[in-house]
Amino acid sequence: MNKEKILLSLVLWLLVMSSQTALAEIDASRIDPKQGETIEVICSPDPDHSQESGKSINSFITFNKHTYKLFPDDAGKLRCLMAVPADLSPGKYQIDYNKDHCSITVHDGQFPLQHLTLPKTKDNFNMSPGEEEAVNQAKAVLSDERLWKGSFDKPCKAKISAVFGIRRIVNGKLLKDYYHSGVDFAGNLGQPVTACADGTVVLAHKNFKLHGNIIALDHGQGVVTIYIHLQKIMVKEGDSVRAGQQIGAVGATGRANGPHLHFSLYVNKVAANPMPWFTKTF
Repeated sequence: MNKEKILLSLVLWLLVMSSQTALAEIDASRIDPKQGETIEVICSPDPDHSQESGKSINSFITFNKHTYKLFPDDAGKLRCLMAVPADLSPGKYQIDYNKDHCSITVHDGQFPLQHLTLPKTKDNFNMSPGEEEAVNQAKAVLSDERLWKGSFDKPCKAKISAVFGIRRIVNGKLLKDYYHSGVDFAGNLGQPVTACADGTVVLAHKNFKLHGNIIALDHGQGVVTIYIHLQKIMVKEGDSVRAGQQIGAVGATGRANGPHLHFSLYVNKVAANPMPWFTKTF
């Protein structure tokens, strides 16, 4: 009899505790990412509670004082991709969703150091009028539809000459508050540059002082790729492009010390290391 009472008490306790648990859950695809790494955040809302309370389901998370929009998937969950900033100090951080949260531990990206020599005319970060605004606007594009499938293609068949995250010593001086926001492909002048995935052209501009001839593609849900220093541009803003389609050619326009493609990938306005995207599906 005592065993039955104990069992009944345990069942009642479990029912009470389950009714008091958080109404949503949050999880991350990796809890130990490196600087520059892309992770996915998955939330499981309780729609029944939202209907009963008359409140809409929260569709945002916060991380490192920034807000990220969540998108519904076919399984009724909410998801978003998030890039760990390359300059975010290693340590423990919290991702918040309603009253729930999960913790991640950011590790050092161990980025290398590179020495460069530039002529005085290019040893600066001067921009054309409106250049910074146009590029930042492209990075901030946030459309609902995920256009890509599978891993991304490399945008150029040339060898990589500079990886993501490196710090640079230019003409003998270390650039402060700087890290390489993409990957450089040391292509020949005029070598084809192709779209790494399906997307929409949100920026196609010639003769910027810093970026030179530049293209930006929106791939949906906060993922944007940028192609810089092009010799020529073969698309216009508003065009839909397919993975592998030629969109431009390798050049040396803007602040470039020779022909190459600077390729950047932004996830919700934060520069991410593109290399994992070439082998992994996000």
